[in-house]
Amino acid sequence: MENAAVVKIEGAVDVYSVSALGEAIQSLIAEGFRQVVVDLEEVPAVDSSGIGTLVGNSKSIGALDGKIWLVAPNDRIRRMLEITGLSKYFEIRSNSDEALSEIGIAQTCETVV
Repeated sequence: MENAAVVKIEGAVDVYSVSALGEAIQSLIAEGFRQVVVDLEEVPAVDSSGIGTLVGNSKSIGALDGKIWLVAPNDRIRRMLEITGLSKYFEIRSNSDEALSEIGIAQTCETVV
């Protein structure tokens, strides 16, 4: 059983909000979480700085045998990840429950950014 952290994002992930997201994920990794679920349900758009932060954190957690799970990305975000080939850095699922079920979680904590 794994412990997982859920990061719920409210609003666009862009140059103005990306530092808070990066800090939240890095803090969770430092706390020992190796499965981080990033909930994109309330995210209308992600710019290049947001993608860079997500990919960078995916590489960091991957080096520790962990994963970043992106859940509920809208069609535009999903398509951009697929076209650029960046979807390979993430597990992408339709909702948090699906991701958490696959992880086989023992405990979760939630952070809102």
